[in-house]
Amino acid sequence: MERTVEISTLGRCAVNGVNVQSRRAVELAALLALSGGRAQRDWLMTNLFESDPSPSSLPTLALRARKVGLPVRYDRFRGFYWLEDGARCDVVDILALLQEKRIEEALDRYTGPFLPGSHSPFAVEARASVENAIVRAVLEQADVDLMARADRVVKHPELSEELVRRGADTATVSLSRSWLAALAAG
Repeated sequence: MERTVEISTLGRCAVNGVNVQSRRAVELAALLALSGGRAQRDWLMTNLFESDPSPSSLPTLALRARKVGLPVRYDRFRGFYWLEDGARCDVVDILALLQEKRIEEALDRYTGPFLPGSHSPFAVEARASVENAIVRAVLEQADVDLMARADRVVKHPELSEELVRRGADTATVSLSRSWLAALAAG
């Protein structure tokens, strides 16, 4: 029987519902999940580490991943890491729902920004990509109620601007300070 491992990255860092301290290990698993389950070692190094990391950085991270229950493996002959079957990652599920135009279900399952405490190039890019995907999907529907619902969970100036443009009360729209300043100046 195949074991399922649930990886939570949206608004939290957890494996099978248990919060874990090793967010970098969860980042590795999420990057693999978003890459179709496998990726080359050098590509992972570039995306997970900002500067010139030690050669042991990625193997150490994979070991930490396995210690918290993440099925990350390495093929030393081919030079790639992979995530074993049975691992599910919430960010992959949300993006799939958005792709399938199941926006309300995606909003129901969206529990916060992607690994909010992570600052690797990958985490920053993934966080923005998920939020932009939600905003794009919601704006494409042109449903003000759906926009207002998304605005409560994703703070994005384009979404706020569209809501205000469509007549929403500026006091109820989640406006950022910079957007408020631009609104006052205009």
